[in-house]
Amino acid sequence: MREFNRRKLVLCMAGALALYYNNYIYKEPCMVLYNTGMRWLNEILHGHWRRCVNMFRMDVRTFDNLCLDLESQDKLKTSRRMSVFEKVGMFLYTLSLDASNREMQERFQHSGKTISRYFNEVLRTICLLVVDVIKPNDPEFLNTP
Repeated sequence: MREFNRRKLVLCMAGALALYYNNYIYKEPCMVLYNTGMRWLNEILHGHWRRCVNMFRMDVRTFDNLCLDLESQDKLKTSRRMSVFEKVGMFLYTLSLDASNREMQERFQHSGKTISRYFNEVLRTICLLVVDVIKPNDPEFLNTP
């Protein structure tokens, strides 16, 4: 009888450990697509010029210049896992195609939190760039164009 209780206890403990492992330790990767965001972006930027215009509403040269301007003025930096080109590409893709966060997760193979974080980072950076670059010819607004 006593050995039967001990076996029951061992089986219950093994079941509890397996359940704990499956719920809290083992993480099945979700974003495992071969064509990651940077690979897709390179394919767009080095492919036919019209694809870049369709995806980002600007040609490759303009896209490159925007990324280089943002990076050279120390407004946007490459992070550990994402380049400036991918950050700007995600931002422009979202705006140009009105893509949702879930669509962006699937397209660029990043989590929703990552997508949101970098979208907001680029948005803040673009707002800072606007102050430096876009200036009216007549700051007093004396005449209406």
